[in-house]
Amino acid sequence: MLRLYCVLPFGRLHSRNPVIIDLANRIGRTANAVALKMVNFASLDPTIDRKGMENASALDRQVWAEFFDDLDRFTMSVQPTPMQGFSEDGQAGYAFEDREGLDVVGTAKRRINQGFFRSMIMASYESRCAMTGISDDRLLVASHIDTWASNPQQRLNPRNGLCLNYLHDRAFENGLIAVAPDLSILYSSQLHETDRNKLRLVAQERLMLPHRFKPDAKLLEKHRTTRFIV
Repeated sequence: MLRLYCVLPFGRLHSRNPVIIDLANRIGRTANAVALKMVNFASLDPTIDRKGMENASALDRQVWAEFFDDLDRFTMSVQPTPMQGFSEDGQAGYAFEDREGLDVVGTAKRRINQGFFRSMIMASYESRCAMTGISDDRLLVASHIDTWASNPQQRLNPRNGLCLNYLHDRAFENGLIAVAPDLSILYSSQLHETDRNKLRLVAQERLMLPHRFKPDAKLLEKHRTTRFIV
C-alpha cells in the first residue's frame, strides 16, 4: 500500500481510482479505506506542507520507517505496476547502460529499481519537468541528483531525484547547470553564451518543487559544489 502511495500523484489518491479499487479487492478492504490509508501516509512525509488526516497509527509509522530504510528490498518484493511514467512492461523509459558481464538477476533487479524510482519521481512532479514545465512523458527523465554510480545508498531515495527533460538532464549531469540554495537555476560560464541563453529561454527562473519528496538540499549542494562547472 505504501508503495502505491509513492507512485500515485496526490490527485489520484481517491476511492474511484481503478488501481486503488483493484488493490482493495485483492486485500479484502474497501476502496475508501485504502484511499484514506494512503492519504494518511502524507502526515508522515516530512517534505510536504499538506498533511493527511493525522491519524496515522504506530504501525503506519513503523512501516514508513522500514520502507524508506530499505527501499531496495521492498521494490524487489513486489511486481512493477504499469502506470504513468512506465512503459507497458513496467520498465523505465530512460535506461542505464548495462555493464558487460552483469548477471541476469542483477540486471533485472536494477531495471525494477530504476522503474520504481522513475515512477516515484514522475508521480511527485506529476510528470512535469522541474525546470521547464514540459509535460510529455516521452521527453522526461527521472534524473538523479547524486549519481546512480557514486552513491548506492541514495539510488532509490526519491529526494535524490528531479524530473527533467532530456536536454536539461544532460546539462545537469554534466555540470553545466545546477540549483542554487534559493532554487534559482545556475548556468555554467563554460556554456557558449548563445547556448546559455537558449537554455534560459525555455526554463523557469527557479526549480519547481514537487508535491512530495522535495529534493534534498544537501544533495543539491553536493552537486553544486562538486560537479557544477562554475
